Amino acid sequence: MKHDFDHAVKRFGTYSMKWDDDDFFRIITPNLRLDKDTIRLNLADMDFRCAPSIARAMHRVADFENFGYTTASSAPEYKPSIIGWYHRRHGVEIKPEWIVHSNGALDGVQQTILAFSQPGEGVILCRPIYRNFTSVIQQTGRHVANCQMLYKNGRYEMDWEGLEQVCAQPENKVFVLCSPQNPVGRVWTREELARIAEVCRKNGVVVVSDEIHSDIVRKGVKHVPIIDVVEDLSNIIMVSGTNKTFNLMGLHFAYSIIPNDALREKFQAGYESAMPTAFALAGMIAAYNESEDWVDQLNDYLDDTIAAVVEAIREKLPKVRTYIPEGSYVLWLDFSGYGYSTALLMELINQRANVALQRGAAHDPDQGGGFMRLCVTAPKATVLEAVDRIAKAFREYEKEEKTK
Repeated sequence: MKHDFDHAVKRFGTYSMKWDDDDFFRIITPNLRLDKDTIRLNLADMDFRCAPSIARAMHRVADFENFGYTTASSAPEYKPSIIGWYHRRHGVEIKPEWIVHSNGALDGVQQTILAFSQPGEGVILCRPIYRNFTSVIQQTGRHVANCQMLYKNGRYEMDWEGLEQVCAQPENKVFVLCSPQNPVGRVWTREELARIAEVCRKNGVVVVSDEIHSDIVRKGVKHVPIIDVVEDLSNIIMVSGTNKTFNLMGLHFAYSIIPNDALREKFQAGYESAMPTAFALAGMIAAYNESEDWVDQLNDYLDDTIAAVVEAIREKLPKVRTYIPEGSYVLWLDFSGYGYSTALLMELINQRANVALQRGAAHDPDQGGGFMRLCVTAPKATVLEAVDRIAKAFREYEKEEKTK
Protein backbone atom coordinates (compact mmCIF):
# COMPACT_ATOMS: atom_id res chain seq x y z
CA MET A 1 0.00 0.00 0.00
CA LYS A 2 1.25 3.46 -0.92
CA HIS A 3 1.03 5.92 1.98
CA ASP A 4 0.46 9.65 1.44
CA PHE A 5 2.82 11.98 3.30
CA ASP A 6 2.23 14.97 1.01
CA HIS A 7 -1.01 15.93 2.73
CA ALA A 8 -1.16 16.91 6.39
CA VAL A 9 -3.98 16.17 8.78
CA LYS A 10 -5.92 19.32 9.70
CA ARG A 11 -5.36 19.30 13.45
CA PHE A 12 -7.04 22.43 14.79
CA GLY A 13 -9.74 21.34 17.22
CA THR A 14 -8.23 17.90 17.86
CA TYR A 15 -6.97 18.73 21.39
CA SER A 16 -3.48 19.00 19.92
CA MET A 17 -0.69 20.55 21.98
CA LYS A 18 0.97 21.71 18.78
CA TRP A 19 -2.10 23.31 17.18
CA ASP A 20 -4.56 24.06 20.00
CA ASP A 21 -2.49 24.99 23.07
CA ASP A 22 -0.66 28.16 22.09
CA ASP A 23 -0.37 29.25 25.73
CA PHE A 24 1.86 26.23 26.43
CA PHE A 25 4.44 27.38 23.89
CA ARG A 26 4.29 30.98 25.06
CA ILE A 27 5.36 29.84 28.52
CA ILE A 28 8.60 28.62 26.90
CA THR A 29 8.85 31.49 24.39
CA PRO A 30 6.96 34.67 25.44
CA ASN A 31 5.27 36.67 22.65
CA LEU A 32 5.53 33.77 20.21
CA ARG A 33 3.39 34.41 17.15
CA LEU A 34 1.02 31.50 16.56
CA ASP A 35 -2.02 31.84 14.31
CA LYS A 36 -3.83 29.96 11.55
CA ASP A 37 -1.10 30.85 9.05
CA THR A 38 1.91 29.92 11.23
CA ILE A 39 4.07 27.09 9.87
CA ARG A 40 4.71 25.10 13.05
CA LEU A 41 8.01 23.25 12.92
CA ASN A 42 8.92 23.73 16.59
CA LEU A 43 7.70 20.40 17.98
CA ALA A 44 8.72 16.81 17.16
CA ASP A 45 5.12 15.86 16.40
CA MET A 46 4.36 14.90 12.79
CA ASP A 47 1.27 16.14 10.96
CA PHE A 48 0.97 12.98 8.83
CA ARG A 49 -1.79 10.40 9.19
CA CYS A 50 -0.71 7.43 11.25
CA ALA A 51 -0.50 3.97 9.71
CA PRO A 52 -3.99 2.69 8.78
CA SER A 53 -3.34 -0.53 10.73
CA ILE A 54 -2.88 1.52 13.91
CA ALA A 55 -6.06 3.53 13.33
CA ARG A 56 -8.01 0.30 12.72
CA ALA A 57 -6.67 -1.23 15.94
CA MET A 58 -7.80 1.76 17.97
CA HIS A 59 -11.19 1.80 16.26
CA ARG A 60 -11.65 -1.79 17.41
CA VAL A 61 -10.96 -0.67 20.98
CA ALA A 62 -13.52 2.13 20.67
CA ASP A 63 -16.07 -0.39 19.42
CA PHE A 64 -15.88 -2.19 22.79
CA GLU A 65 -17.68 0.83 24.31
CA ASN A 66 -16.05 0.10 27.65
CA PHE A 67 -12.88 1.78 28.90
CA GLY A 68 -12.00 0.17 32.20
CA TYR A 69 -8.57 -0.36 33.75
CA THR A 70 -5.89 -1.96 31.59
CA THR A 71 -2.34 -3.14 32.22
CA ALA A 72 0.53 -3.91 29.88
CA SER A 73 0.57 -7.50 31.13
CA SER A 74 -3.11 -7.92 30.18
CA ALA A 75 -2.12 -7.90 26.49
CA PRO A 76 -0.44 -11.20 25.51
CA GLU A 77 0.88 -9.62 22.29
CA TYR A 78 2.62 -6.75 24.11
CA LYS A 79 6.10 -8.15 24.80
CA PRO A 80 6.23 -10.46 21.73
CA SER A 81 5.57 -7.45 19.48
CA ILE A 82 8.61 -5.63 20.93
CA ILE A 83 10.76 -8.76 20.75
CA GLY A 84 9.75 -9.38 17.13
CA TRP A 85 10.45 -5.79 16.11
CA TYR A 86 13.97 -5.81 17.50
CA HIS A 87 14.69 -9.19 15.94
CA ARG A 88 13.52 -8.09 12.48
CA ARG A 89 14.74 -4.49 12.44
CA HIS A 90 17.91 -4.64 14.50
CA GLY A 91 18.95 -8.30 14.70
CA VAL A 92 18.82 -8.12 18.50
CA GLU A 93 17.35 -10.82 20.73
CA ILE A 94 15.43 -9.54 23.76
CA LYS A 95 14.04 -11.65 26.59
CA PRO A 96 10.51 -10.88 27.87
CA GLU A 97 11.64 -10.31 31.45
CA TRP A 98 13.97 -7.51 30.32
CA ILE A 99 11.02 -5.29 29.30
CA VAL A 100 9.59 -2.79 31.79
CA HIS A 101 6.60 -0.65 30.78
CA SER A 102 6.82 3.13 31.22
CA ASN A 103 4.53 6.04 30.54
CA GLY A 104 6.89 7.53 27.96
CA ALA A 105 10.61 7.51 27.23
CA LEU A 106 11.20 10.49 29.52
CA ASP A 107 9.48 8.56 32.30
CA GLY A 108 12.08 5.78 31.93
CA VAL A 109 14.91 8.32 32.03
CA GLN A 110 13.46 9.94 35.14
CA GLN A 111 13.10 6.62 36.93
CA THR A 112 16.75 5.79 36.17
CA ILE A 113 17.81 9.10 37.71
CA LEU A 114 15.65 8.50 40.79
CA ALA A 115 16.81 4.90 41.26
CA PHE A 116 20.55 5.37 40.76
CA SER A 117 21.37 8.83 42.13
CA GLN A 118 20.53 11.02 45.07
CA PRO A 119 19.36 14.65 45.27
CA GLY A 120 22.31 16.98 44.89
CA GLU A 121 24.29 14.54 42.74
CA GLY A 122 25.17 15.00 39.08
CA VAL A 123 23.62 13.57 35.94
CA ILE A 124 25.80 13.66 32.84
CA LEU A 125 24.52 15.14 29.58
CA CYS A 126 26.32 15.87 26.32
CA ARG A 127 24.90 19.10 24.97
CA PRO A 128 23.36 20.06 22.61
CA ILE A 129 20.70 17.63 23.81
CA TYR A 130 16.92 17.37 24.16
CA ARG A 131 15.80 20.14 26.53
CA ASN A 132 13.49 17.99 28.67
CA PHE A 133 16.42 15.96 30.02
CA THR A 134 17.62 19.11 31.75
CA SER A 135 14.12 19.73 33.10
CA VAL A 136 13.84 16.22 34.56
CA ILE A 137 17.28 16.46 36.17
CA GLN A 138 16.40 19.74 37.84
CA GLN A 139 12.93 18.59 38.88
CA THR A 140 14.42 15.58 40.68
CA GLY A 141 16.85 17.78 42.62
CA ARG A 142 19.97 16.74 40.71
CA HIS A 143 22.28 18.97 38.67
CA VAL A 144 23.57 18.74 35.12
CA ALA A 145 27.18 17.65 34.63
CA ASN A 146 27.73 18.73 31.03
CA CYS A 147 30.23 17.17 28.65
CA GLN A 148 29.89 19.43 25.63
CA MET A 149 29.99 17.72 22.26
CA LEU A 150 32.58 18.88 19.75
CA TYR A 151 31.81 20.00 16.19
CA LYS A 152 34.44 18.56 13.86
CA ASN A 153 34.52 18.09 10.10
CA GLY A 154 30.82 18.79 9.63
CA ARG A 155 29.48 16.59 12.42
CA TYR A 156 29.21 16.47 16.19
CA GLU A 157 31.49 14.10 18.07
CA MET A 158 31.94 12.99 21.65
CA ASP A 159 34.59 14.78 23.70
CA TRP A 160 36.27 11.61 24.94
CA GLU A 161 38.71 13.34 27.26
CA GLY A 162 35.87 15.37 28.73
CA LEU A 163 33.74 12.25 29.15
CA GLU A 164 36.52 10.49 31.06
CA GLN A 165 36.84 13.48 33.36
CA VAL A 166 33.15 13.95 34.07
CA CYS A 167 32.56 10.23 34.65
CA ALA A 168 35.50 10.08 37.07
CA GLN A 169 33.84 12.60 39.38
CA PRO A 170 32.25 10.48 42.15
CA GLU A 171 29.14 12.65 42.52
CA ASN A 172 28.08 11.92 38.91
CA LYS A 173 26.09 8.68 38.98
CA VAL A 174 24.00 8.60 35.78
CA PHE A 175 24.77 9.35 32.12
CA VAL A 176 21.79 10.17 29.88
CA LEU A 177 22.65 9.28 26.28
CA CYS A 178 20.44 10.33 23.38
CA SER A 179 20.74 7.82 20.53
CA PRO A 180 20.15 9.11 17.89
CA GLN A 181 21.16 12.45 19.37
CA ASN A 182 18.39 15.06 19.39
CA PRO A 183 18.82 17.81 18.15
CA VAL A 184 22.09 17.27 16.23
CA GLY A 185 21.08 14.02 14.52
CA ARG A 186 24.12 11.88 15.31
CA VAL A 187 23.71 8.11 15.08
CA TRP A 188 26.42 6.68 17.31
CA THR A 189 28.57 3.89 15.89
CA ARG A 190 29.06 0.52 17.56
CA GLU A 191 32.60 1.53 18.50
CA GLU A 192 31.48 4.82 20.04
CA LEU A 193 28.73 3.13 22.05
CA ALA A 194 31.11 0.47 23.35
CA ARG A 195 33.56 3.15 24.44
CA ILE A 196 30.79 5.11 26.21
CA ALA A 197 29.61 1.97 28.00
CA GLU A 198 33.12 1.07 29.13
CA VAL A 199 34.04 4.57 30.36
CA CYS A 200 30.84 4.65 32.41
CA ARG A 201 31.16 1.06 33.68
CA LYS A 202 34.68 1.50 35.04
CA ASN A 203 33.56 4.65 36.90
CA GLY A 204 30.36 3.15 38.32
CA VAL A 205 28.07 5.31 36.18
CA VAL A 206 24.71 3.95 34.97
CA VAL A 207 23.94 4.65 31.31
CA VAL A 208 20.34 5.26 30.27
CA SER A 209 20.11 5.46 26.49
CA ASP A 210 17.01 7.17 25.11
CA GLU A 211 16.52 5.52 21.71
CA ILE A 212 13.04 6.82 20.91
CA HIS A 213 14.21 8.01 17.44
CA SER A 214 16.05 4.75 16.69
CA ASP A 215 13.92 3.70 13.70
CA ILE A 216 14.09 7.09 11.95
CA VAL A 217 17.48 7.04 10.21
CA ARG A 218 18.79 8.03 6.79
CA LYS A 219 19.24 5.46 4.07
CA GLY A 220 22.53 3.62 4.50
CA VAL A 221 22.78 4.52 8.20
CA LYS A 222 22.35 1.79 10.81
CA HIS A 223 21.22 2.45 14.35
CA VAL A 224 22.86 0.15 16.90
CA PRO A 225 20.92 -0.51 20.13
CA ILE A 226 23.25 0.00 23.09
CA ILE A 227 22.29 -3.39 24.56
CA ASP A 228 23.93 -5.01 21.53
CA VAL A 229 27.43 -3.54 21.84
CA VAL A 230 28.95 -4.98 25.04
CA GLU A 231 28.66 -8.25 26.96
CA ASP A 232 28.67 -6.60 30.38
CA LEU A 233 25.28 -4.90 30.65
CA SER A 234 25.42 -4.36 34.40
CA ASN A 235 25.17 -0.58 33.97
CA ILE A 236 23.03 -0.31 30.81
CA ILE A 237 19.37 0.70 30.49
CA MET A 238 17.77 1.29 27.08
CA VAL A 239 14.57 3.30 26.71
CA SER A 240 12.46 3.27 23.55
CA GLY A 241 8.93 3.02 22.18
CA THR A 242 6.65 3.61 19.21
CA ASN A 243 5.95 7.27 19.97
CA LYS A 244 8.26 9.07 17.55
CA THR A 245 8.59 6.41 14.85
CA PHE A 246 4.86 5.93 14.39
CA ASN A 247 3.74 9.43 15.45
CA LEU A 248 1.94 8.19 18.58
CA MET A 249 3.24 10.72 21.11
CA GLY A 250 -0.20 11.32 22.57
CA LEU A 251 -0.56 7.67 23.59
CA HIS A 252 2.28 8.00 26.14
CA PHE A 253 3.54 4.44 25.76
CA ALA A 254 7.17 3.38 26.02
CA TYR A 255 9.36 0.79 27.71
CA SER A 256 12.76 0.26 29.26
CA ILE A 257 14.89 -2.74 28.36
CA ILE A 258 17.14 -3.82 31.24
CA PRO A 259 18.98 -7.12 30.73
CA ASN A 260 20.78 -7.14 34.10
CA ASP A 261 18.62 -8.63 36.86
CA ALA A 262 20.06 -6.58 39.73
CA LEU A 263 19.84 -3.34 37.75
CA ARG A 264 16.25 -4.09 36.75
CA GLU A 265 15.25 -4.94 40.33
CA LYS A 266 16.64 -1.64 41.62
CA PHE A 267 15.01 0.27 38.74
CA GLN A 268 11.60 -1.22 39.53
CA ALA A 269 11.79 -0.80 43.30
CA GLY A 270 9.18 1.80 44.19
CA TYR A 271 8.44 2.49 40.50
CA GLU A 272 4.79 3.23 39.86
CA SER A 273 4.37 3.69 36.12
CA ALA A 274 0.92 4.77 34.98
CA MET A 275 -1.27 2.04 33.52
CA PRO A 276 -1.45 2.22 29.70
CA THR A 277 -4.80 2.78 28.07
CA ALA A 278 -6.30 0.10 25.84
CA PHE A 279 -5.79 2.52 22.94
CA ALA A 280 -2.06 2.78 23.71
CA LEU A 281 -1.67 -1.00 23.91
CA ALA A 282 -3.59 -1.61 20.69
CA GLY A 283 -1.69 1.13 18.87
CA MET A 284 1.74 -0.12 19.98
CA ILE A 285 0.99 -3.74 19.07
CA ALA A 286 -0.40 -2.78 15.64
CA ALA A 287 2.60 -0.52 15.04
CA TYR A 288 5.18 -3.24 15.62
CA ASN A 289 3.20 -6.14 14.12
CA GLU A 290 1.44 -4.55 11.14
CA SER A 291 2.99 -1.19 10.18
CA GLU A 292 6.54 -1.86 9.02
CA ASP A 293 5.82 -0.77 5.45
CA TRP A 294 4.54 2.59 6.74
CA VAL A 295 7.84 3.22 8.56
CA ASP A 296 9.87 2.29 5.48
CA GLN A 297 7.90 4.72 3.33
CA LEU A 298 8.10 7.42 6.01
CA ASN A 299 11.89 7.11 6.11
CA ASP A 300 12.08 7.39 2.31
CA TYR A 301 9.89 10.49 2.43
CA LEU A 302 11.92 12.07 5.22
CA ASP A 303 15.18 11.33 3.37
CA ASP A 304 13.87 13.16 0.30
CA THR A 305 12.38 16.05 2.28
CA ILE A 306 15.44 16.62 4.47
CA ALA A 307 17.77 16.57 1.45
CA ALA A 308 15.57 19.12 -0.36
CA VAL A 309 15.30 21.37 2.71
CA VAL A 310 19.06 21.33 3.37
CA GLU A 311 19.70 22.19 -0.30
CA ALA A 312 17.16 25.05 -0.13
CA ILE A 313 18.74 26.44 3.05
CA ARG A 314 22.21 26.37 1.51
CA GLU A 315 20.92 28.20 -1.57
CA LYS A 316 18.61 30.77 0.04
CA LEU A 317 20.19 31.21 3.48
CA PRO A 318 23.86 30.72 2.62
CA LYS A 319 25.19 31.89 5.99
CA VAL A 320 23.25 29.19 7.85
CA ARG A 321 25.38 26.15 8.69
CA THR A 322 23.47 22.90 8.47
CA TYR A 323 23.86 19.30 7.36
CA ILE A 324 21.78 16.18 6.77
CA PRO A 325 21.24 14.45 10.15
CA GLU A 326 22.08 10.76 10.32
CA GLY A 327 18.97 10.07 12.37
CA SER A 328 15.69 11.66 13.55
CA TYR A 329 13.70 14.27 11.62
CA VAL A 330 15.30 17.28 13.29
CA LEU A 331 17.59 19.87 11.69
CA TRP A 332 20.03 21.82 13.87
CA LEU A 333 20.52 25.18 12.17
CA ASP A 334 23.39 27.53 12.99
CA PHE A 335 22.37 31.11 12.13
CA SER A 336 25.40 32.69 13.84
CA GLY A 337 26.96 33.51 10.48
CA TYR A 338 24.45 36.36 10.17
CA GLY A 339 25.61 37.90 13.43
CA TYR A 340 22.06 38.44 14.69
CA SER A 341 21.02 38.21 18.32
CA THR A 342 18.57 35.51 19.39
CA ALA A 343 15.93 38.20 19.87
CA LEU A 344 16.40 39.44 16.30
CA LEU A 345 16.37 35.89 14.93
CA MET A 346 13.05 35.27 16.67
CA GLU A 347 11.71 38.57 15.33
CA LEU A 348 12.65 37.68 11.74
CA ILE A 349 11.73 33.99 11.80
CA ASN A 350 8.63 34.04 13.97
CA GLN A 351 7.11 37.52 13.77
CA ARG A 352 7.95 38.41 10.17
CA ALA A 353 8.13 35.01 8.46
CA ASN A 354 5.43 33.50 10.70
CA VAL A 355 7.38 30.29 11.15
CA ALA A 356 7.70 28.65 14.55
CA LEU A 357 11.09 27.05 15.27
CA GLN A 358 12.61 26.21 18.65
CA ARG A 359 15.44 28.31 20.09
CA GLY A 360 18.75 26.48 20.24
CA ALA A 361 19.41 27.73 23.76
CA ALA A 362 16.61 25.45 24.98
CA HIS A 363 18.82 22.47 24.11
CA ASP A 364 22.17 24.09 24.85
CA PRO A 365 21.92 26.97 27.35
CA ASP A 366 25.63 27.85 27.14
CA GLN A 367 26.41 27.53 23.43
CA GLY A 368 23.01 27.35 21.72
CA GLY A 369 22.60 31.07 21.04
CA GLY A 370 22.32 31.62 17.30
CA PHE A 371 20.99 28.08 16.73
CA MET A 372 17.45 26.99 15.91
CA ARG A 373 15.86 23.53 15.84
CA LEU A 374 13.63 22.81 12.85
CA CYS A 375 11.46 19.68 12.99
CA VAL A 376 10.68 18.18 9.58
CA THR A 377 7.20 17.17 10.70
CA ALA A 378 5.09 18.44 7.80
CA PRO A 379 4.81 17.76 4.06
CA LYS A 380 7.86 18.70 2.01
CA ALA A 381 6.12 21.62 0.30
CA THR A 382 5.22 23.13 3.68
CA VAL A 383 8.77 22.89 5.05
CA LEU A 384 10.18 24.39 1.84
CA GLU A 385 7.66 27.22 2.12
CA ALA A 386 8.97 27.88 5.64
CA VAL A 387 12.51 28.21 4.25
CA ASP A 388 11.24 30.61 1.57
CA ARG A 389 9.45 32.74 4.17
CA ILE A 390 12.53 32.95 6.39
CA ALA A 391 14.81 33.80 3.46
CA LYS A 392 12.41 36.56 2.37
CA ALA A 393 12.30 38.01 5.90
CA PHE A 394 16.11 38.06 6.02
CA ARG A 395 16.37 39.73 2.60
CA GLU A 396 13.87 42.42 3.54
CA TYR A 397 15.63 43.11 6.83
CA GLU A 398 19.02 43.42 5.13
CA LYS A 399 17.50 45.81 2.59
CA GLU A 400 16.03 47.91 5.39
CA GLU A 401 19.39 48.08 7.15
CA LYS A 402 21.13 49.26 3.99
CA THR A 403 18.72 52.14 3.53
CA LYS A 404 19.12 53.48 7.08
